[in-house]
Amino acid sequence: MRNIAPTMKVIKYAIYIVVLLFACSPTYTLQSSDSKIIRVESQIDSALLSIITPYQNRIEEQMNEVLTYTKNDLGKGKPQSTIGNFVTDLCLDYADAHLCVMNNGGLRTTIKQGNITRGKIYELMPFENELVLVELNKDDYIKLINYIVSRGGEPFSGITIIIDKHGKIIRNSWPVNFKDGEKVRVLTSDYLANGGDKMSFFHDKNQEKVGIKLRDAIIDYCSKHDTLDVHLDNRIKLEDE
Repeated sequence: MRNIAPTMKVIKYAIYIVVLLFACSPTYTLQSSDSKIIRVESQIDSALLSIITPYQNRIEEQMNEVLTYTKNDLGKGKPQSTIGNFVTDLCLDYADAHLCVMNNGGLRTTIKQGNITRGKIYELMPFENELVLVELNKDDYIKLINYIVSRGGEPFSGITIIIDKHGKIIRNSWPVNFKDGEKVRVLTSDYLANGGDKMSFFHDKNQEKVGIKLRDAIIDYCSKHDTLDVHLDNRIKLEDE
């Protein structure tokens, strides 16, 4: 067995007790302290290892399970990305929403062309974020698309945005008729719906839980599609003058 020699710092205190004549309980005053390094020699417990190993092997087996295959690299980028398009597009299959918006920072890795394992999806989405629906009025919807543009692009699906070379919005799609009092149903994560990443337009809005975590939605989608073919499109576009 391999020896493990962790270092433990033990601090020894000299405490003097001062009893005040007028007090009902003693007062403790720290007068001095010193410290030293103690080396602790120990061995791996073979009995404990025999218990842990089957669970470790089972987890590795699950994480190595191939869910699907991607024809292209799923990478990051702005104003849009294949990994962002992939995640937001698939999310719309899990709720009755007009659009889906996520954030680049929440997608933690890229995926190379080839097989996609369950473990890779955990790398992509290590958080326990849930999918939720939020309804926005016209003013908040405009704030949302301005937010996306001001950030140089964030992952979204369901709408289109056309900008000029100065980053100003020339036109955008309108998912509903706001004049009739309709609201835009936006699918996002509970983290963002609670104002994460400065998405203030979600503040004080009722959240409708979809009933599935974002990571589980990605895993479920991948397990139902044997091949992915994700490309960039014109959902956000710079219009030439």
